[in-house]
Amino acid sequence: MNGVTQVLDNDLRFNVGVRYVHTKQTIGGRVSVADPRNTPASGQLPDGARYPNLVNFVYVENTYSKWLPAANIAYDVSEHAVARAAVSETMTRPDPAAQLPGVSFSAPSADQATIGNSALKPYFSKNIDLGFEFYTGQEGVIAVNAFRKSITGFTTNNVVTQPFSYLAQYGITYDTLNDTQKTAINSRGGPNSAQVQIQSQINVPNKLTINGLEFQWVQPLDFLTRRFGVEGLGVNANATIVDQTSDGPAIAYGVAKYTYNLTGYYEHHGVSLRLTQTFRQGSQSSGANQNGIGSAALFTDDYKQVDFSSSFDLEKLFGLRNLPQVTFNAINLTNAAQRSYFQYSNATFTYYKPGREFLLGVRATF
Repeated sequence: MNGVTQVLDNDLRFNVGVRYVHTKQTIGGRVSVADPRNTPASGQLPDGARYPNLVNFVYVENTYSKWLPAANIAYDVSEHAVARAAVSETMTRPDPAAQLPGVSFSAPSADQATIGNSALKPYFSKNIDLGFEFYTGQEGVIAVNAFRKSITGFTTNNVVTQPFSYLAQYGITYDTLNDTQKTAINSRGGPNSAQVQIQSQINVPNKLTINGLEFQWVQPLDFLTRRFGVEGLGVNANATIVDQTSDGPAIAYGVAKYTYNLTGYYEHHGVSLRLTQTFRQGSQSSGANQNGIGSAALFTDDYKQVDFSSSFDLEKLFGLRNLPQVTFNAINLTNAAQRSYFQYSNATFTYYKPGREFLLGVRATF
């Protein structure tokens, strides 16, 4: 339902609706189990005489339904200002790759396994947004927005420790390992004593709350530069502050607390120039239990990148028809590097330096 009404002689626009979702999901995958004929009563068969694993294709069905309401309101505070409010409930389906049945056990140290969880359910978020926009002329705007997302059923990686023999039900036994994995198992006491970390995604019962503030400023500078005969200069900036809290293990990984983009631009008479700086504060990028260490997680460093883009419409510049458009872009002008570390800032985990990239293009119509 859409509508407009008058409040204190100003327009109040609203949009209210509800969406019904019904999902029937079929998940199929190969599950391999050891052939029981390999372990007869007389003892284990020797190499070369064993039967291959029995492979079955297993299907699991999930069905869920949900009503998802939403409402949006915009009020014209004045000729140049608008206040906005929105409430909604949204649904995010689980990662299909995390739902596939079966197990992955490829670590050379034979200490970690990943098992799919076909019972994963979607998670839901109740959202509140409040915003205010002030239009300064031309495309100029100053805006601030506050939001809250209250998420239930969020997914996280769950890690439990099980004896190596636990994997036999998935067709993984000592005889199916490669030589490197067998050596690793033997170094930990053999197949009857070695422990393995089993990882799978689960829906946590806790609530994850994400609060945020967004700021935006788009400002043409013609009112300052026109007196000097210059038009088309401007700035475009936005910043976001995010804070997340949880009463349990639910964490949104890779969400930076502070981010911003700052752009200076010139657009006039067929010439477009933009210089942009992007910043993202470092954040936690994984859960604990990394590389078999229970309290260790991965983190990323702060990252700042400067890019330049430009285009030149030769037809407008020289007043001649059928001339091409030339573009020139430079990516990562400051040669910034991306780095992650293993729990402690001096323990580098990955280091990626992509270098600078320059792109020259020509576009023509004929």
